[in-house]
Parts: sequence; structure tokens; C-alpha cells
Amino acid sequence: MTQKCFVCGKLYEEGREMACSDACHDELVSRLIAEFGEFKKVVDQATGTAYRVSTKDIIERGIRWRDLDRYPLWETGARGPEATD
Repeated sequence: MTQKCFVCGKLYEEGREMACSDACHDELVSRLIAEFGEFKKVVDQATGTAYRVSTKDIIERGIRWRDLDRYPLWETGARGPEATD
């Protein structure tokens, strides 16, 4: 199935989900981090514990509840470009 690269607009058959190459993927990740912040607050619904998760990890790996304990706890009141809700 032919897809259109989200970054450069090139049509491609194989590659990543939204980008035609590693370079375009890296550019897409950079754009998303610039828009949404470097870290996201992810809350374990079972425990209510909040974790500081890298936006890049969310994009590239996805996050499963059982992986959350690998991340640092979200500090209450954390703000700024490094940590956004």
C-alpha cells in the first residue's frame, strides 16, 4: 500500500508508519516534541500514580501500564518545557 510521508510528502511503499525514512521520522519526532513537550504526565489508572514519560518513548515504543514503573514519578507542580501536562 502506498503512503504519503507526513514530513516531506513523498509517496513510499515501506518504512515507518508516518514517515518514509529515518531522517523524516526524526524530523517528525522533533516537531511533535516541540509542539507537545519533551515529557508527558501519564497516570496509572489502577494506582493513581503519575509518571514522567518521554514523548519520544510514547511515539516510538508506545506505553503499557506494566512499563510505567521504569519511569520517574511525576513531581507535583512540575512545569516548563521539560515537563508539561
